[in-house]
Amino acid sequence: MSQNKKKSLFAQRMEVQRETANGSNAVTRSSVFTSEDLHDSFGTRSYIVSGDEANRIHQDNLLKLSRMSHHEIHEEREKLLSTLDPGLVEFLRNRRKQRTVEEAMDTQDRSSNAEQSGQPAAGTSETTNTEAEAEFDAREIPDVKEFAHKYPHMDVVEDDKLKWIGELATKKPETNDPFSARFNFEGELLPYIDEGDGVLRGLHNHGEEQERPGYTLQELMQLSRSAVLQQRVIALTTISNILANASKYEAAFLEPILPILLEADMYLLLRFSLDDPSQRVVMASAGAICNLVVNHGDEVCLDLLMGTPLGLQQPSLGVVIDMKQSEMDELKDAELLKLDVVRGMVRTNILERYRYILEKLNIEPVEIKQTLKTLTRMSRHSYEIANAIFSLPDLLDIVVKKLLVENNSGSFYPEALKLFRVLAARSRTLAENIIEKYGILDFLFKFIAGDKAQRHPEAMHLMLESFYTWQTFLSYKLSVDSIRAFEPILVKLLTVHFEYTNVTSSKSDMEHATALITTVSAVAKVEVNSVMFILPLACQCGMKWITQYSNTVNPNFSASKLVGAVLQLFSLTYNSFDCSNFEDNVEKLFRNQALTRSIMRLRKCSWLISGKIISNPENLPCLGSTPPTLFSESSLSIVYSLCTFLLATKNKKLMSWLIREEELFLYLQEVVESSTFRNLSGHWFARQELFLLVSIVHLYTSSDFGDHHRFMHRLAFTLLTIVHEGDKYLLADLISNVVFNIKYFRYSVDDVNERLDFLKLEEESCPQLAGKRDLLQQAIESLPCVETLYMKELGLDYLRPTWPPPTLTGHLNSTQAAFPSDWIFMPIMRLHQCEGNDKNASTTASLCLKWFILIEEFSSDLLSNIKPAAKYCRLCCVFLAGPDLFRDVTPLLGLSLSFVTCKYDELNFEEDIPGLSSFYDFYRDVLEQYAGVSYCDTIFGRYILVPLAQKHNVKFKKIVWSELATILRLLRTPMSEVNMEHYLEPTESDPDLLMTYLRAVASGEVREAWCPILYRMAFHHVVSYISSNNNKISKVLRDRIEKLGNAELKNQFLRNFKT
Repeated sequence: MSQNKKKSLFAQRMEVQRETANGSNAVTRSSVFTSEDLHDSFGTRSYIVSGDEANRIHQDNLLKLSRMSHHEIHEEREKLLSTLDPGLVEFLRNRRKQRTVEEAMDTQDRSSNAEQSGQPAAGTSETTNTEAEAEFDAREIPDVKEFAHKYPHMDVVEDDKLKWIGELATKKPETNDPFSARFNFEGELLPYIDEGDGVLRGLHNHGEEQERPGYTLQELMQLSRSAVLQQRVIALTTISNILANASKYEAAFLEPILPILLEADMYLLLRFSLDDPSQRVVMASAGAICNLVVNHGDEVCLDLLMGTPLGLQQPSLGVVIDMKQSEMDELKDAELLKLDVVRGMVRTNILERYRYILEKLNIEPVEIKQTLKTLTRMSRHSYEIANAIFSLPDLLDIVVKKLLVENNSGSFYPEALKLFRVLAARSRTLAENIIEKYGILDFLFKFIAGDKAQRHPEAMHLMLESFYTWQTFLSYKLSVDSIRAFEPILVKLLTVHFEYTNVTSSKSDMEHATALITTVSAVAKVEVNSVMFILPLACQCGMKWITQYSNTVNPNFSASKLVGAVLQLFSLTYNSFDCSNFEDNVEKLFRNQALTRSIMRLRKCSWLISGKIISNPENLPCLGSTPPTLFSESSLSIVYSLCTFLLATKNKKLMSWLIREEELFLYLQEVVESSTFRNLSGHWFARQELFLLVSIVHLYTSSDFGDHHRFMHRLAFTLLTIVHEGDKYLLADLISNVVFNIKYFRYSVDDVNERLDFLKLEEESCPQLAGKRDLLQQAIESLPCVETLYMKELGLDYLRPTWPPPTLTGHLNSTQAAFPSDWIFMPIMRLHQCEGNDKNASTTASLCLKWFILIEEFSSDLLSNIKPAAKYCRLCCVFLAGPDLFRDVTPLLGLSLSFVTCKYDELNFEEDIPGLSSFYDFYRDVLEQYAGVSYCDTIFGRYILVPLAQKHNVKFKKIVWSELATILRLLRTPMSEVNMEHYLEPTESDPDLLMTYLRAVASGEVREAWCPILYRMAFHHVVSYISSNNNKISKVLRDRIEKLGNAELKNQFLRNFKT
């Protein structure tokens, strides 16, 4: 038993050492190369020299090597390398590699040929390995048997594992052929081919593509569930890094990466890991969830907007789910996450988990900030989620206690204040509760009064967040009284800025000055008397900065924001504080070409001109774009603030200078003529630029400048369809001052009169235009009534912004256009919906149609974005609004239709029409109404005839001629009121319709006496088809004509065949 006992590792090691000591100079069999080893290790020939003597020299070298031990070979090798030139050594190594590759390729070719012949190639094994391991053999490692005694468990050579020290394949992808994305541990997308560092960085694995470095997302997701802690942490950290970099690689993927990960239940995988008992895994998971949910680019952009006129207002990034709450409650977690990620997160109790993490785990500042960022993004979802965060017991208490009260870590947490700011922006009620429950104002004043000289970026960020959080409360008329106790601090801070801050100072100094000035503005908006103490000093600062700005060639974004903040302040206080010196100083912006340069930069950095909307997941919406208006060169803030200042001061001189600025007109022209600005206008980042456009129109109407009436009318008309729903109070003045002002239709009223006189001459030569001039004249005279109608119809008659606002966050649809592009038809649409049950229905329809013919006659380009088919459908709604309503406005309907049919080539009922799911069904409703109430009205008949033109789908004709054939006797519109060519060409080719035509004519159902247009259509198409075709259908038609009992009709057909 004792003889078979296995020796311990220590005993084995000692035995080897004794053997080495006893025979230190002996050359054992295990330490000497055999001839087979020599050939395998050094080759059968020389790879360096060539010639007749090369083989003999090589064999002599092998003989000498066979007599040397491994130790002696190693010593001689090191001695030789130390004496040779390194460049020569590298040259010899490259020569050896080149020869080896050539030999390998030759071997591969011989192996391939042998396979075709069914025999193994000479010098190759029948079980040839792949290209990546073709050169590898365990015998290439001569010391492997020594390792068997030197280290434990090395006595067995595992060839499969040793293959990993062999050469990697250099497989290249096919051209334009997609391949799986692989990432390194920093989340960076790697190229397809390994450039050498992948091996050294541990980026190769045992997966399907061993030759490629990096890990796929699927491999990382599998690794995150590993039983090995380190592997889980590495996988989750790498996933987190990939998510952080995802937006950089959108162009490299066939589909955006974020929606794919959300669809693959990435959140649930990370949420499971968040419950892991290991703190390292928890922290890695928290970081990954933060990068999955939070769009860091959005947050940076929204922070940069702070200090601009609309910067305090926040977007709502929620999801509208068309589902009852009871139905939503029945959804599983995974199903809810597919619809709404943030709601699904709350369902998985992540708020409770975050509370535990913040309270119990001793996590690093970076993990704390990631958790706060995630909570902030969730707060942006909806009031429901924001209130859930606020109401969760102890969650915000822990944030206040650990990060604001007892923060001794030396780190700063501006993210904590930002969370409170975003929550407060949700509603005035939440803001008030935050002040009362957490005493947040004390912390704000403490941070504002802190040492700005620390120059720590996060300390400065904390100060800025304190200012803007305070402004949020002030916007609700909360904490106004606190300004009095804080007067000395504000004066001290502004004095420092007056002495040291310039428009060329550091970004942090200018941002701090901007935050201070905008805080004073926030107080002035609520109670101007509370800031009178600081206005003289602010005036001096403003004059200094404006002077510097006007003399600076390329001021940056922060400088524009600072000067813009000063202009906004004195716009608010103009009526309460004498700032005449400041107003005179503003002229420097005009005199030194500073304004011209600013507007040029505005054109270059315009969102409406060069913005780009990036798609984002529907269940996790984000802003997703970096607006040009936040670029370093952007000057939007100062240009908009200057417009606001001029509107407040009503300085005609400066107004005229601004309106006459050529660069400004070029900017407006480029915006209006941009092919994408309508789509771009529906984005949150477009709001400030839309406010600027509204201000420019108001400046134009307030000035005496009259060179761009028509353009300004077009701009105002366009703004009605691009200003956001949440800002539509801006449009009331536009409608009353510009849109319905006749002088903006043309350059002057005289031009309108000239146009009407021209129409009078046209009437004499064209009877079809009879009455058109009178209708237009009546429409012009009715403009005041038209304006009143639309102000009421659009809900603008008493619309004013609420002060203080109930919320600083837009609702979910707040960025949608205030009115649809076809808003001019809204009164008619309302009458259609209420089926004409309105005592003023006739007046409403009349005024609406008058407005339509005015626009079409004098400014038809304003309706160019409404398709003719859509106009036709809206006009038809007058007929559907009641049985007799159309009779009161028949002349207006006739003139309106002429504007639609004049664009016959653009008329297409097959394209999508807004508001209609099926034009076929709509047209059928119109036909049924015609059959019931028209009494052969010719204007109504003209509307019925429009879809019967030959260019339109044959199914519309089949309704009239087959399914609703009763209409045939009623459709008595004379041929003089339509263009018959539209109904005769091209020749009809549908067999069923041709048979129907012939049957209707032969039976007398359609006669020339009572329905001339339909009779002419049927007769023409039957004759034309028979005359131009010699097929079975034409023969059947001819046979039926020859069998007609009506000899006169038969002869008429036959005469036309002959001719």
